[in-house]
Amino acid sequence: MTPKVKTFLERGFSTIILLGLLGGTVYWDNPLGYAILVCLLCNLTTYEWFNMLRERKEESNRPLSLIFGLLYPWAMAAGMLYYPTTADASCGVICSYAAEFDFFAVSLGALVFYVLAAFFAELRNMDYRGRTGAQALSSMGITVLSFVYPVWLFTFALCCLDDPSAIKTLLWLVLVTKMSDIWAYVSGVLLGGKFIKARFSPVVSPKKTWEGIIGSFIITSVCAWLLFFMVEGNTELFHLSTAQFFCVLMPCIFILSVAGDLAGSLIKRGLAVKDSGSLLPGIGGIFDLIDSPAFTVSFFAAVLVIL
Repeated sequence: MTPKVKTFLERGFSTIILLGLLGGTVYWDNPLGYAILVCLLCNLTTYEWFNMLRERKEESNRPLSLIFGLLYPWAMAAGMLYYPTTADASCGVICSYAAEFDFFAVSLGALVFYVLAAFFAELRNMDYRGRTGAQALSSMGITVLSFVYPVWLFTFALCCLDDPSAIKTLLWLVLVTKMSDIWAYVSGVLLGGKFIKARFSPVVSPKKTWEGIIGSFIITSVCAWLLFFMVEGNTELFHLSTAQFFCVLMPCIFILSVAGDLAGSLIKRGLAVKDSGSLLPGIGGIFDLIDSPAFTVSFFAAVLVIL
């Protein structure tokens, strides 16, 4: 068995596992199951970040990112599941704000508190632990990044727990995002370098080819269109027709899928690690699984708010 075939089979196996998880969530048809899946993926990714930073001995506030990364997704899920998203207007302004759970306001507030906590920690490290300004700045950046990407971004997958059609659309989005990576690999193996000699990302991801990206876009778009109707996705969430959705948003989703994958590669190169973990054969760890969905899911949430 050649290395390329072995890698393809490993990635295929991991994709089947992901399909099983998503399929089980759709079959259960319960927001609680969906929320548990998202929170567990975020928690495992947080633990992988913690291990990567510890093994590389990178200067950062690992306990802070670990605590926030473990607790934040569950807190957001609990807020969406157990608090009403609308309040009775007759109860007054103060009661109204206390009764409703605004996912986007809380997520922004949590990020503000996290950044402030990270800054205060670095000020203390400079004053009492002899850390230089350059070390503190580097530590600050890594500490913030280790929470924001991909955990904080991917947690936006919980923003629609009160809408079953939105949940199915988000599950479709995650599947399409990972599918783009598989088809890019297959297209790259079959056609890579035969028409375009220049690499798509020669430094961050040298194996990515233009043929792989173009082939993936074509195949993923067709598969995404078919899967959208199978999972009963809802384009009305965006106030767009099905044709408008696929002509306008599908290219954005694909571009973000590729960018998210490259962002994950950038971080692993910066930390000098091949994979974030070994839980998923052919893919790596959970970090490698949700790196690109973190981009597309947060984009999905932003578009919902804008439109």
